[in-house]
Amino acid sequence: MTPPLNLAVLGAGYIGRAFASAAVRNGHHVWAVRRSAVAPLNDGVTWLRGDIAHGVIEGLPETLDAIVLTVAPSGRGDGYDETYPPAASAAMSLAVSHHANRVLYTSSTGVYGGREGTWVTEQSPRLGVSGSNEALIRAEDIVMGPRDVGATVFRVSGIYGPERDPRGRMQHASALAQRGEYWVNLAHRDDIVSAMLHTLGLDQAPAVLNISDGSPTRAADVARWLAARRGEDPATLIFSNADQRSRNDQRVSNAALVATGWVPTFPSFREGFSGGL
Repeated sequence: MTPPLNLAVLGAGYIGRAFASAAVRNGHHVWAVRRSAVAPLNDGVTWLRGDIAHGVIEGLPETLDAIVLTVAPSGRGDGYDETYPPAASAAMSLAVSHHANRVLYTSSTGVYGGREGTWVTEQSPRLGVSGSNEALIRAEDIVMGPRDVGATVFRVSGIYGPERDPRGRMQHASALAQRGEYWVNLAHRDDIVSAMLHTLGLDQAPAVLNISDGSPTRAADVARWLAARRGEDPATLIFSNADQRSRNDQRVSNAALVATGWVPTFPSFREGFSGGL
């Protein structure tokens, strides 16, 4: 068991909010920061309002054990450049000022680029083939820069879970890019949270870890499975969108994370779509 820690969760949106509540249930003390107000919750989290990249955060304790950065672009139009690198810089500054020796940061497997169906691991080169990926790579470099702060960058696959159900877009065969012949990599919200909590308890946590269910599946096969679940004949599906290309056509390995002792609750989309939404 990890002893109780003082944790600051910065950018507590879909993942950060779930992580904050789970961390409290695991005995930790959590201060969570969001740009928008949060209705009072009986989850034991101290909720604070602030913009981590553009202002002072008031209400944090003087000493923190770890900073957890889970930002995402806001609905007000902030892009990746305006969100990820500034937030990463702010998180590292906060780690220094509050004496935190750990930083956890949720990045994306999008940094690997396309790959044409090949497997990617944490050692695969990052390909900044778009503005968003370039911003994610810069943020990763900021977090992994200081040698006196132990940082772990989580490269997270396609996020789904309660209130984020991908089945609607996956079931329309005619709309799937490449006629559905590209690889889908998913990570359930609860597995992302459990992986982060698990890593927090490791004495020597890896600098980079992929969080993915470890079961890449072609989009067409997901659509066929969904059709069968609806009682339809999968053979009747028509995959006609041949010209559009998928931005990410790769297979993400989670072997490094599994090697640390972590076990996913939802090891494929089948378990997640059946009971995790």
